[in-house]
Amino acid sequence: MKEILLPHHWKMIALGIFVLAMATWFINAANPELLNLDPYKFGWILKIIILTSLLLFVSTKEKDENERIAKLRSKCLFTAVMVGVIILNLELFMEILFQGDNAEITTGYELMMVVLLVYYLSFYIKKNIKTVKRG
Repeated sequence: MKEILLPHHWKMIALGIFVLAMATWFINAANPELLNLDPYKFGWILKIIILTSLLLFVSTKEKDENERIAKLRSKCLFTAVMVGVIILNLELFMEILFQGDNAEITTGYELMMVVLLVYYLSFYIKKNIKTVKRG
């Protein structure tokens, strides 16, 4: 299967977008009157920007993309999706079990953040583990 990934330099673009979003958040937190934005809308806009930058970051090629990296990507993607499914099932089980009036179901944003972070962290760790031959 042919993977369609962004060029490696997009990692820097995604990182720049993330840094700008966080700087805007810190500026707004320090002086809310400066930007004069609705806090609810501003929060969701920042969440979308952060999620987009994370999605761009994880969908870029490595400097040396090879078959080993492609296999690691697919394994880590499977692991991340399974973590997302487990989280949704646990949330459903907890709601059924405790039948709370104020349901705190995970939003799609939170679930996507968890899946993307689990994917990238597991990919980064597995990519950088040196295999040692035991003799």
